[in-house]
Amino acid sequence: MHDDVCRQACLLIQKIMSSYISGEPEKIRDVMEYISPDILVIGTGKHEFYQNLNALRAGLKKDQQEAEGINFIIENEWYEAKLITDDVCLVYGEFKACETNIEGKRMIIHMDTRITASLHCEPDGRMVVDSLHHSVPYLYQREGEYYPKTFADQAEEAMKRSAVLERDIQLDPMTGILNRKFMEKYVNRMLEHKTAGTLFLIDLDDFKKVNDIQGHQAGDKVLKQIAKVLQGLQTGSAAAGRMGGDEFMLFCPDLNKSDAEKTADQLIRQTGLALEEMELQPPQSCSVGLVSVDDADMTFEEAYGRADEALYKAKAQGKGRYCWYDFR
Repeated sequence: MHDDVCRQACLLIQKIMSSYISGEPEKIRDVMEYISPDILVIGTGKHEFYQNLNALRAGLKKDQQEAEGINFIIENEWYEAKLITDDVCLVYGEFKACETNIEGKRMIIHMDTRITASLHCEPDGRMVVDSLHHSVPYLYQREGEYYPKTFADQAEEAMKRSAVLERDIQLDPMTGILNRKFMEKYVNRMLEHKTAGTLFLIDLDDFKKVNDIQGHQAGDKVLKQIAKVLQGLQTGSAAAGRMGGDEFMLFCPDLNKSDAEKTADQLIRQTGLALEEMELQPPQSCSVGLVSVDDADMTFEEAYGRADEALYKAKAQGKGRYCWYDFR
């Protein structure tokens, strides 16, 4: 008698799950007579928490609509039962739901599924399902792990690689400071936030002669030295970037005119000292164009153009010096 109850219970759960996975309305309707009006169902979806038969019917109807065109078959199923009382038993088991009609699909769904159900036997011998819990083992949890440590470690490593890649994309490969694209993005962000400051445009004097006389390797070293000087002058939220060739940019938020001029003096002096150690012929210096960015409507292109105009003025006055853009 007891074995018969367990066997019937296993066969019923097998039939119910087969009907559900098939998605065929007729098969699903046929098994509803074996479901208790007060059934409790917990599924794998966040919404799949049903506390009675009516709620379950409504949920299944919606699931069928969303799953239209997607078909599954059951593979590798097994079920066992444990008798709780003479007429109540617990069924548990596993199966794999495999998607069919996969031709041309790039993403295929296979689900390893676990089932736990409680059933009771009516006086007439009919089995009725009182509760059903449907779960899917966590895909990223390896055998023997109590939580998905391997996946967590892999995710952490992926995030680190992503951060490194993102930073590499932003930097000029030669000098290690921002490239033109991201320097422009940085300045635009400052302008969008109405952040006042000073924009410095720096250009080496007679840099072409370094490449022509001492070669491009010497020229590369010069560019790296300028970048180091600029990095040393970055404070707070300031940023420096290479705009191309031997042209560099520095933006210092909240820098008044007096402090900006001190920074420009430092920049020219420290650049001269750094390049003097390289014993370049001819000796190198840099010129700087400055523009005050405090106009709420100023664009990057306008600020860049004005700094470039001031830079041209500095070079015309003898190089190795700085000039402000004249707003008059």
